[in-house]
Amino acid sequence: MLKAANKLQDAVNNADPLSEQTMQALMFNRKLWTIFLSEAMRDNNPQPIDVRQKIANISVFVLSQTAALQMSPQFDHFRPLIEINRNIAAGLSGRP
Repeated sequence: MLKAANKLQDAVNNADPLSEQTMQALMFNRKLWTIFLSEAMRDNNPQPIDVRQKIANISVFVLSQTAALQMSPQFDHFRPLIEINRNIAAGLSGRP
């Protein structure tokens, strides 16, 4: 999650929304969240259904935002994705 957040932040810092770096950061984020969504939907996932549903909902939001940014990259719209990735990473690592 932090790697994805850092790649997105680096793309913003690069200041070229159409750069290869920006496209690679968005693709990495998309792949990561596709894995989260797939795992949340897996029938034999041991997590409670409500947790899986919340992960799926966040995944769908992130994937739709990422896809929109791949079509029309606007750096001011990257901030929510960066924050979501950082917050999830903090939660997974036990940090507040």
